[in-house]
Amino acid sequence: MAKKQVVAGIEILDDTPTIDPVSQVADLRELAASEVFMNEMVEVMVHSSTDENQAPHVILNCNGTNQPILRGVPTRVRRKYVEILARMKETKYSQVTRNPAAPDQIDMIARHGLAYPFEMLSDENPRGRAWLSNVLAEPA
Repeated sequence: MAKKQVVAGIEILDDTPTIDPVSQVADLRELAASEVFMNEMVEVMVHSSTDENQAPHVILNCNGTNQPILRGVPTRVRRKYVEILARMKETKYSQVTRNPAAPDQIDMIARHGLAYPFEMLSDENPRGRAWLSNVLAEPA
């Protein structure tokens, strides 16, 4: 909140932002534990594609750092890159005409899936599998 001060009949507002003390910031231990968890090394494999136009690798980017992963090759990466893979979902639609006599009545059927299907090969943290299941269960 801006402080108001009157000097020689002139009202002066001080709207300098205040800095919250560390005790009022969200639990830093929880934030640090989350950062440690997301930087743990895990082993994943991005599955090969039957699409000849797909590149033989996937390049993930987190905060300006690229992480290439070759398809079909087990790769050790930080968990934060696995989260990116798990959130890369796509939706494709099919048109279905229920009544051939009324071709203008079309239903759109959605299919959701991972843009780059992958498999978690090893995760030493017991919370890791449950975490990945929760991320994958989120809507596309």
